[in-house]
Order: sequence, then structure tokens, then C-alpha cells
Amino acid sequence: MRVQILQENLNKGLSTASRSISSKAQLPILANVLLKTDKNRLQISATNLETGVTLWLGAKIEEEGEITIPAKILTEMVASLPAEKIELETKENALIIRSQGYEASINGISAGEFPKLPSYSAESLFTLPTDKLVTAINQVAFAAATDEGRPILTGVLVRIKDKELSLVATDGYRLSLKTIPLETEIKKEMFLILPSKTLSEVAKILSEEKNENIKMGFTQEENQVVFVFPESELFSRVIEGEFPEYGKIIPQSFTTKVFIDKDSFSRAVRVVSIFARDSANIVKIKINNDHLELSANSPQVGENKNSLEAKVEGEEGEIAFNFRFLQGFLGAIDAKEITMEVNGSLNPGAFHLVGDESFLHIIMPVRLQNEE
Repeated sequence: MRVQILQENLNKGLSTASRSISSKAQLPILANVLLKTDKNRLQISATNLETGVTLWLGAKIEEEGEITIPAKILTEMVASLPAEKIELETKENALIIRSQGYEASINGISAGEFPKLPSYSAESLFTLPTDKLVTAINQVAFAAATDEGRPILTGVLVRIKDKELSLVATDGYRLSLKTIPLETEIKKEMFLILPSKTLSEVAKILSEEKNENIKMGFTQEENQVVFVFPESELFSRVIEGEFPEYGKIIPQSFTTKVFIDKDSFSRAVRVVSIFARDSANIVKIKINNDHLELSANSPQVGENKNSLEAKVEGEEGEIAFNFRFLQGFLGAIDAKEITMEVNGSLNPGAFHLVGDESFLHIIMPVRLQNEE
């Protein structure tokens, strides 16, 4: 293989591909990226067996070929080179890299040992709205569990019915739900659970490439899906299992509804969290008739109390949350005003964005010592 390619393009492609490589690869080949010529383009592929990515970069192909190279050292090497043309050449199982006085040789592994990525037919694909999908992923994926103890909770439930797509994630302590409209009706109703990391990567690629559309479909191999971008493809396994019946924890009624300025609430939570860190992250929220009072008390640090204006409908009361869950929710949304709905101190709190009925976030409360 002999290829000429711009450093900027190769660097960007390797950075994207490297995100699909596990830091603790079980097999040496899984720590490598596949470099392969494809007509007048250079193909880069990487996989961790859960997700896989293939990208195509514009390049001048002087000689066809393929090889796999350790992703970490190749990415670091290319990132360190000047923003000029790079020449890649294979000799036996090594890749020679040349650029403006720089030259390196990196030992690789035969491309024949690289895992075969799934295949799909164009007929299986359907189009998703890019901007709405990125927003939905960002508002939902953060609520998935990171602990692999319950694999099903590390995923996001993707439900497609008629002309609607819903995403749901929960770690057992909080839940996010977002629904977006689709341009075309999907004839077959679909329920599948995808790794939250996969969807976060989809959102990242969409944000970087600023694509107008993205297509999704099923691969010809069982239990896998594919996301197709103009210059890349992302494959993912589907998590097997039954997602929790989340509808049961969504409050059907409430005794108090509070309208809050999002930025003011974020600032108040951030300030009180300084004192909550040494007291199990607990923040108390006292609901008065025209304002909220946030407080935290730590024997080692001291206590903090602050208030902010709010429009309150219904009963006054008090509820406590883990401040990290509040910050996670507030950091994932872009809204001027939010609502908090509560039904006593022991029931989940429901959060909405004013003017957007398509989003719901639930946070389980913390039981205080004086509560029975």
C-alpha cells in the first residue's frame, strides 16, 4: 500500500476511530486500526466487538493494500506531525510514515486477523432527523448506569412507533425520557436497547460532521444495528434483556408544581453542593409559597442556605435530592425555565422543560432521618 493524505484529515479520522477501541483490549488485534485502500479513498476501521466504526477519507492511492496498526501510537504520531501531506507505505507487516523530514516505521498485524465488521442492505435503512436526535441523546444517555453490574441499565431503550422515536434511560435512581417526531412513518414497531456509549458516539460524530441527516438500520448479522453517515458507518450490538417497566415510576399526579429559572436554579445547586459533598451529597429543597430554599449541612464543613424566586402552585413542602443527579439533569438541558413537580417528600420528583412536553426527567428523593 502506498497512500498520500493530508495530516489534518488523517488525524481527524484516527481520533474518531480510536474512540471505538477499548483501553483494555482482550486481543492485540483489537488495539489496532485497520487501514485499507478503497478506490480513491483510505478506509479506517476500528472495533471493540461491542461497537465498530468505519470511515472513508479522501486520499491519493498510488498502490492498493491493507494493514492493521496499533491505534494509540499511530494516532499520537500523526497528531505530532505538521499540517502537511503525509505518505503512508506498507513493507511486509510494517507501516512507513513520511512527512517533511519525519519518518517512522510502526510494526503492525496482518489485516486478515482483523474482525469482520457487519454488513447491511440499503433497504433496511430509515432516516432520522439529525438536530433532534443529537438533542434527544444528550438529554437521555447521561441517565444510563455506568456500573456493568446490571448491563441492561447501561443501555438506552430505543422505541420507534409510527412517526415517533422515544429514548429512555435509567440507572435506578433517575430516569430520562425524550420523544422526537420522524419524517417518515416506520411500518414495524421496534423496541431495542443500545449501549449508551454508542448513542453518545453517534451524537459526537453528528456534532463534528454537522450532517443534515443520518440513517439507521439493522445489519444482516443478528442483534446488531448500523448508523450510516455520509462518510462513515457506526455499528453496535443490541443489549439483550428486558428493560424495566419505567412507566410505573412516572408520577401520575402531584400536589406541588414549581416554575424555576433554570440558570438561577443551576447556580443555587452548584453553591449548595460545596457543603453537600461531605454529607452524602444531600441537598434539601424547601418549597415556600413564592420561593425555594436550598440547604446543605456538613458537620466538618459547615452549613449553607440560599433561596431563589419561584412560582409555586399547590402545597408547600420539603424534599431532598442527591445534588449530582440535579447537576446531571441541569447540565443536559438547554432551557430558560423548568418545572419541578412533587407529591410529598418520599415520591419521585418530575422535571419538565417549560414549552417542551416531549421531555421528562425523574429523580428519586433521598429519605431524610426525620422521615418515617
